[in-house]
Amino acid sequence: MASYHKRRSGLADMISRFRKDRSAAAAVEFVLVVPLIVLVYLGAVDLSEGIETDKNVSRAAGIIADIVAQQSTVSKTQLDDIFEIGEATIFPYDRAKPGIKVTAIQVAASPQTNPPATVAWSYSNGKLSPDTKGRTIDIPAGFRTNGTYLIKVEVALTYVPVTAWGMRNLVSADGGLPLSETYYLSPRLADTACSNC
Repeated sequence: MASYHKRRSGLADMISRFRKDRSAAAAVEFVLVVPLIVLVYLGAVDLSEGIETDKNVSRAAGIIADIVAQQSTVSKTQLDDIFEIGEATIFPYDRAKPGIKVTAIQVAASPQTNPPATVAWSYSNGKLSPDTKGRTIDIPAGFRTNGTYLIKVEVALTYVPVTAWGMRNLVSADGGLPLSETYYLSPRLADTACSNC
């Protein structure tokens, strides 16, 4: 019985000393807080890069629309070169390539109210499907002016956060955050034609 009491008091003393000992408290707190700090840091990095990539997708759509609208005639080769300029605008984000589509739209001269808009030509880089020539296309009401010719540029990109991309072999991170932008511009010189679209 005495040995049991001695063991019990020894255990009680050890627990009491452990509770009173503060020499490793900072290390324990550090170990508990570090994962939270790392998660907040990685979240901030992903958020800021996501916002910047979204802005770059908008810039790419605007740049491509502006360049195409300045041409009187374009070819597939020229459009591919213009698409490369748009892709370069999205740099340094390089975990996915953007889908880019340029569509020329002809708004009918009549009727006066709600004239139909049809596809004059369309070309894409393969990630987005080109619109069918001659097909009626929906455009915003503000652009439905009789006899108008428009250039529509769509840029779409799936943003994959750094943390999901870095752990792509460890976890299944299907998809991502879809980013897209659509621009409509009127041609500057004449109705932009595509020689082989």
